[in-house]
Amino acid sequence: MIVEDEIIEAMFLGKILELWGYEICETATTGEDAMKEAEIQHPDLVLMDINIHGKISGIEAAGKMHSQAGIPVIFMTGYSDEETRQKAYTAHPAGYFVKPLDYDKLQETLVSIMHQKK
Repeated sequence: MIVEDEIIEAMFLGKILELWGYEICETATTGEDAMKEAEIQHPDLVLMDINIHGKISGIEAAGKMHSQAGIPVIFMTGYSDEETRQKAYTAHPAGYFVKPLDYDKLQETLVSIMHQKK
């Protein structure tokens, strides 16, 4: 599942993931929608922007997904400052990528996470 409030960016990422052989179950633009869709779709993995629309931040949504359903979350963000990183780490992410994304490293991380899930 992709959680990104920039629709064009979400579509581009979705196309790349499909080229890599992954199925995108849903794209959400808010933390609330992400949590709702995660309950319905049960994704294997979530790619989550930290700064998204809505009352629930990407960090909060990721923390709940991880603690309640054990869903691994990879953060994608434009923020590389230490304060944001420390807040993000409280959600126990499976990865943290600063935009623009390094797609080679992202692909390696996805392969590793999906291999661990088997």
